[in-house]
Amino acid sequence: MRFTTAETKVMLTKVQRPAILVLVMDPKQNASVSSTSAATMAEKRHEKRLHLAVPVKVFPDVASFEAHNCCTYEISTNGARLVAPPGIKSVGQTIWLQRQNRRAKYKVMWIGENGSSLQGQVGVECMEPANVIWEPEIKARIMRS
Repeated sequence: MRFTTAETKVMLTKVQRPAILVLVMDPKQNASVSSTSAATMAEKRHEKRLHLAVPVKVFPDVASFEAHNCCTYEISTNGARLVAPPGIKSVGQTIWLQRQNRRAKYKVMWIGENGSSLQGQVGVECMEPANVIWEPEIKARIMRS
């Protein structure tokens, strides 16, 4: 669809989520909307990631002892992409992630939308950067990747 006024043209495009909309101004000051996929954003990450499936325990409620076992898709020193365990309800939710005897507090950054390629997955970021739960061998592999 295109809507035109005297000075501004806007084009709406249906995109699969998750996507980030970026407002770009051209030299004539006309605004256009473009989308950037999650894959493109992954290329702009500042942190190295390792595609590695390792089992972890997820405590979706920091005040509870109820835990769910799940697996990672990829990890970094300060984040992970996980198989979405039960109890993950919203972006911004605070959870505990445990690997062996190490546990740290994480924040849910995104939840894969139904029907998307990320369905059934969640992205989490560590809220305690000094508390890395991965073993030294895994940390070394992340740094080499």
